[in-house]
Amino acid sequence: TWDSVMVATVIEELKVPGNMELFNSLALCYSLNLYCDLLTAEQQITESNNNVTWVLALSANLTTITSSWDMSGTELVQNFTQVTELAAYLKGIDIYKGLVDFGYDKGFSVDNQVSLFSRGIIRWGGPLGPAAGNGNNENENEDGSDLTTEQREEQDEAGDEQRKDYIVDNFLKEMDRLSSEKTHSTINSYYLMIALLFDVLIGIVQQDALLALFSLAFVFIWLRVNTGSWFLAGVGILEIFLAIPVAWFIFAVVFRINYFGFLNALSIFIVAAIGADDIFIFMDAYKQSKHKHPEHLSSMEDRMSWVYRRTGTAMAITSATTCAAFLCTLITPLASIQSFGIFAATVILIDYVLVMTLFFSAVVIYHDRFEDRSCFGCCCTNCSKTDPSPTDAAQEALENRDDDNEEVKGDRVSEFFRVKVAGFIQKPMNRLILAVIFLSWLGVAVWQTSKIEATKESEQFLNEDHPLQKSITIINSEFPTADDDQGLKVYYTWGLGEVDRSGVNLLLDPENFGSPTYLESFDFNEECQTEMMKACDKLKTDPQYRGYIKQKGGLGLAYCFMEELGAFYVKGDLSDCTYVQQGEWRNEDWQVPGSELASVMEGFLQERSCIDPTETIPDRYGNEMGWDGTRMRYASFAIESEVLNPFSQDPEAFTRGQYDEFVSIAKELDSAISPFCSGPVIMTDLSTKFVFMNNQAIYVQTAIQSSILGVAIAFVVLLISTRVFHIAFFASLSIVSVLVSVTGTMVMLGWNLGSIESILIGVIAGFSVDYVVHLAHAYETASGETSERLSEAFGDMGISVLNGMVTSVGASIPLFFCQLQFFAKFGTFLCLTITFSWLFANFAFMSVLAQFKIPIKKGGCRL
Repeated sequence: TWDSVMVATVIEELKVPGNMELFNSLALCYSLNLYCDLLTAEQQITESNNNVTWVLALSANLTTITSSWDMSGTELVQNFTQVTELAAYLKGIDIYKGLVDFGYDKGFSVDNQVSLFSRGIIRWGGPLGPAAGNGNNENENEDGSDLTTEQREEQDEAGDEQRKDYIVDNFLKEMDRLSSEKTHSTINSYYLMIALLFDVLIGIVQQDALLALFSLAFVFIWLRVNTGSWFLAGVGILEIFLAIPVAWFIFAVVFRINYFGFLNALSIFIVAAIGADDIFIFMDAYKQSKHKHPEHLSSMEDRMSWVYRRTGTAMAITSATTCAAFLCTLITPLASIQSFGIFAATVILIDYVLVMTLFFSAVVIYHDRFEDRSCFGCCCTNCSKTDPSPTDAAQEALENRDDDNEEVKGDRVSEFFRVKVAGFIQKPMNRLILAVIFLSWLGVAVWQTSKIEATKESEQFLNEDHPLQKSITIINSEFPTADDDQGLKVYYTWGLGEVDRSGVNLLLDPENFGSPTYLESFDFNEECQTEMMKACDKLKTDPQYRGYIKQKGGLGLAYCFMEELGAFYVKGDLSDCTYVQQGEWRNEDWQVPGSELASVMEGFLQERSCIDPTETIPDRYGNEMGWDGTRMRYASFAIESEVLNPFSQDPEAFTRGQYDEFVSIAKELDSAISPFCSGPVIMTDLSTKFVFMNNQAIYVQTAIQSSILGVAIAFVVLLISTRVFHIAFFASLSIVSVLVSVTGTMVMLGWNLGSIESILIGVIAGFSVDYVVHLAHAYETASGETSERLSEAFGDMGISVLNGMVTSVGASIPLFFCQLQFFAKFGTFLCLTITFSWLFANFAFMSVLAQFKIPIKKGGCRL
């Protein structure tokens, strides 16, 4: 029952200024009988003192009030205001806050007794263990022996699977209904269950994969529109698909790279965009060939030879530049990005080879059998070779012109670029307007780019509106670390050296992270044990560590196996947990001599922990004890972080602030303990939280380095291929402009520099080179003065570049609706990069060439 009078009395006592602090300073000793020896001289007072009497009385009242909180009542307490006020005060009482802190958000306090968010846990229980049917403890085998760690893990996995299936079959639909925003008018409810995460994510991946199919379907339809043939469109999309498995074979079998990360899935979109672009260039050259010189049409072989040479060089330059830009990712030490760069470059190379072989062959078949008698782009009845062939007909049309100097017009789009766009670019006033527009935009983009900064929020895996992501975001950002939350375990270890990473190459062997090294000098002697115990006590009780070490029951949460090892050595077992927890054994010689360590450890490892009776000693301290059966190779204790957890992807700056504090603690421990244990301390975590922190810094560094190197490589390739300095220089400026424009727009969209954004920025150069390189090569190979070169370059490549832009942008749009953040941001990034690349290549790069009118020498060195 709810004793409102007693509750009111307790609240009034806690309202008195200084009373909460006084209670917190004395309750650990006088209420729980723990660490009384750590009290200051002023605090070590007799129980007859008024303060002690007050602490004991208040503690008794609080125990009486909270002892009935067992969730077995049938009615809610009606005095909600009093319940809320008591909870606010309990949240400030160290030894009682664990009863209430889980359910209230960060802003809830005595001064603000309102919580915008609340949470609770429904414990589903679980299927009975394999031994339960025999009346045995589920943690024991049939013979009564404890389950091994492996057996417990297998049992837990089987239980999780059974529990998940039971919930999915019986409750999930109702849970989804309750979490719908339409269900409640005044509150929003969400659920989060780890066992369901994998199934939910698989469903999301499947939905996003369907959107990827829409992207490929769009590419196929546009191929059909451009080629005018279902046959060529089918071969084209087949060639794009084949590039992936062929590249994978080279990647995995020839290169023997076994690291195939999540990023590599993006290659399907890369090859869809670039593969379609190459097909358009090849087909446009084939179509244009029938309007060129008659001598190229003397036979189908001569015609295809001209097409092959014309397109092969252009595509080789762009493919080489793009491959090199993606290979710039090799400068990063991160295997995931290296793998992506190598695989993407391999896919692009294979796509080029397939276009020049498979699609080339398909065009020959199309020429011989389908082109002049097509029915919806194919042949309906007669599929034999046509006579005369399309090449013969084209040659005859050219030769029968009334005026040999008469210009044969191509398709309407090519003529639009040749006449309208080129004419627009060649007018000085238009170039002035374009210069003002582009320079004004670049000024804004540079200003916005200068404002980009590393993310200060946890990185999101799903769209922020997804219920699952909302649950994760609310839990990670709106609630304090409660007693029932799992904090990040940080280990301080003696006896280990640096990991031996000789021969480690994660690309070739993703499972080989190196081998541990043990310091032969390490000595787990009695002095070492004593100092480690003192350090554990300090970490638990010293107020300076609050804010870094999670507090539970008024103590810092530390995993110190020496506590239970010392008690076991004194008493011979761990059957009396009160004796263990209150530390009475500390009054005895609890340190284990080296000569007895082997026999003591043999029995100690058979015990069940008194700190958590559901765990055996090996389960609880498996990572802290380096016992190999004969000697202690290393010894460690762990603390849980107050603010970091193993699940969220916190921003690098936030994690590094905590990391630096843990390093400072390591330095203190090193000076206090290492002289007695004969070895330095190593601080680390096993959840790769600090590894991810370093990776985030590497992402940012790699983004900058890869972008600069990508532009430099593009300049070198262009300079070698065109042998014209000003073309290579202006084209590189266009790529830099695209880079600045994309990053500036990302800032405008509210993006910060997280791992996703850094990876995308690092490959901008790889995506932005194609269009400007195609136009640069077409301009360089054209003949005549600047105006004639512009017209010919636009006439030959304008339609190809336009089609490439349309397919890439069209393929990116379905990605906008992906729930996985990486794919959604990649779609936005791809759309922005392609759009800016097309705009700068057509209207900025070509305008600069038209403005300066720098002549190009024929033959020899033209730099």
